[in-house]
Amino acid sequence: MSLLAPLLGPLLGDDAIRTDTAPRLLAYLQDQASVALLRSAAPAVLPCEVRTGDIRTAICDLERQRSPEVLLIDLSGVADPHAAMEELARVCEPTVRVVAVGDSNDIALYRDLRRQGVTEYLFKPLSRDVVEQTLRHACTGMTVDDQPGRLGKLISVVGARGGVGTTTVAVHLGAWLADSARGRTALVDLDLQGGTVALALNLKPEPALREAVEMPERVDDLFMERAMVAASERLAVLAAEEPMEDSIDMTAPAVLSVLNRLQTRHNYVVVDAGRAQSRAARAVVAASSLVVLIGDASVPGLRDLVRLKAALAGGSRLTTVINRRGSPGELPQADIARTLGGMPDHWIPYRPVPLALAAGIGELAFGHCRRFHDAFGQLGADVAGRPAAARGMFRRWLRR
Repeated sequence: MSLLAPLLGPLLGDDAIRTDTAPRLLAYLQDQASVALLRSAAPAVLPCEVRTGDIRTAICDLERQRSPEVLLIDLSGVADPHAAMEELARVCEPTVRVVAVGDSNDIALYRDLRRQGVTEYLFKPLSRDVVEQTLRHACTGMTVDDQPGRLGKLISVVGARGGVGTTTVAVHLGAWLADSARGRTALVDLDLQGGTVALALNLKPEPALREAVEMPERVDDLFMERAMVAASERLAVLAAEEPMEDSIDMTAPAVLSVLNRLQTRHNYVVVDAGRAQSRAARAVVAASSLVVLIGDASVPGLRDLVRLKAALAGGSRLTTVINRRGSPGELPQADIARTLGGMPDHWIPYRPVPLALAAGIGELAFGHCRRFHDAFGQLGADVAGRPAAARGMFRRWLRR
């Protein structure tokens, strides 16, 4: 969308002095970290010129020179960004596509800027992936809503019963896909009141997921981006911690709409669906390209895993995982194979001490147990559709 489309004010007068040429991307940034990131990321998309300053500097310069194809301006510290944008619109050519950068994570500000014609608004600290994607959309004049293309892979992790480690598998699988498969990964917890995905990563959920599933008409892509919490450079978590006494209306269409938005921005969307007993969770499982079924080798665990497989047969691709292999009271391997009608696709070893140690400090167990890491390397490679990962130490996650 052009910056001037909704403003249609008077253009710059004839007395303005403009140069004959302008860079395709002209950026004004105030902090050196953002300048360095843009100088690194932008050339992969289009030629750029980066200047020190903010939107007020841009207004002064553009009164005397031609406007670029894409203009990136810094709103940090600007008292009235809306008035500044109107002034910028007065001096810009109508075809300019504007990307705004600021230090305010404010949904209302983003929506107001979009109404003023801004293509996108990014808040600091900037991410290389987001900057590159935003600049590509700006070059085509398209927003993410308009952008066609292949959606990311939707993966549901479902437990045959409570206590089999569904969240543990979902969290470590998401982390493996982000770190080893190098895919932008969204990790979603469908339990808005008692979920522990964020807790396992020592993160505090943003209070926006409930609004997203209860009032989907208010949701846009930037809303979703701000509802998520970064666990690492390529892993983001969408979770909630709503009061236990509340009644939450989470409909299937609303949840699928949220996940679809995530799929447009991520290579993998991993959903901790718990036992998938709600209608919304069942709809997510049905829409998934892959469902990872989690059970253990106890008698009730195997019984419910068989029942779950039968219930989901004929739909999405299924892969079965026996978690906590080697735990006390599990059935012999021959009995497991006979009960399941064959061997499970994957085994996750029983390693309570490394898991407890990692959970106590808010880290993943990869760096604390080699066999645990190797098992998830096999599962992650299967989920990603890649050859089995080579053995080697997983990149240690920093304590958060």
